Amino acid sequence: MQPPIIQDDDIPLLIDSPAPTPVFATPRPVWLNTLSNWRTFAALERTAPDLADSPPPGTVVADNDLRMRYHALMPTVVTPAVGSALVVVHEHLLSNRERTHGKTGVIIEGPRGTGKTEILQYIGRHYENKIARLYEPDENRIPVIALRVPPPARGGRRNWPAAFASFLGLKHDGGTDPTRSICHVMRASSTLLVLIDGIEQLRAGADAQETFAYLEEIGESTGATFVFAGRAARSIVDPLTRDRETALEDSEQIWGDYAALRTSRIGYDEDGHKLFTKIVRKFDKNLRLHHHEPDDLTNLHEYLHRRTKGYLRALSQLVTQGAQRAIWTKEERITEQLMESLTIGLSRSI
Repeated sequence: MQPPIIQDDDIPLLIDSPAPTPVFATPRPVWLNTLSNWRTFAALERTAPDLADSPPPGTVVADNDLRMRYHALMPTVVTPAVGSALVVVHEHLLSNRERTHGKTGVIIEGPRGTGKTEILQYIGRHYENKIARLYEPDENRIPVIALRVPPPARGGRRNWPAAFASFLGLKHDGGTDPTRSICHVMRASSTLLVLIDGIEQLRAGADAQETFAYLEEIGESTGATFVFAGRAARSIVDPLTRDRETALEDSEQIWGDYAALRTSRIGYDEDGHKLFTKIVRKFDKNLRLHHHEPDDLTNLHEYLHRRTKGYLRALSQLVTQGAQRAIWTKEERITEQLMESLTIGLSRSI
């Protein structure tokens, strides 16, 4: 068999092609639907790679280069909203952990793109790792359960027992109700927190009523504190957890006793600009680019605020894609011109 003929035009392509980075699996999300996945996610080290150990400037890198992957999942920027939510959840844990009844939960609500899920996951990781640091390793300890609202099953009902059982690794064949086993495992494993994301998926009426009847049973049978997150979460959760039998006085609020925390985009007033600048500076410090100078990103805070309209999801994506493009194009520095080449939030003819 004759060897393939390589044309002259192909030689630069072969020379410039990046060498593959050894990996054992293609990078992909860690879905938080099982205990093992949650533990992997909570233990994930988001340590910035050392530039001295990275390919030198001007080197073509592969898509799975360590710095490309690091900028895709940088350390969580602890905003004031994250800190405030952590304090409120801690207060609830202290008051709930020895109660057999009468526990209240926490609701995190807000528009799309304002960081609700990031706050929820940060809280979960914080307590998963805190318990691991305070006590000796124990595979039977499950301080945190993290779930999303399960999709409707046959008949339109949501199979919450299966969701809990799947996370905990319990058998559930559909013929028996694993709720008793779920509560036993949660009590034996000292579960502190149950995080429920995507609460806006619940439909008003029987769907929401059945859901909270089941979650109330779990809550009353274990020592866990529930934290719910989703758009308009308070209007979904609160009516099903408060007194609906007593008539309200004219001056009384309709809301019950669950703590409700609301996220929002960061505004354009003076306080909003200051807060946004502080957040951008934290992103700035996490960047690992060869030609990056301190405050390169921070100096773009006004441009970034206009571009993202104050939404943290948009800011996170811009920083991630900006850093990756800076590496990919060998510029190794984020500039306004580079940011303008990204399509996030823009409409362009193709």
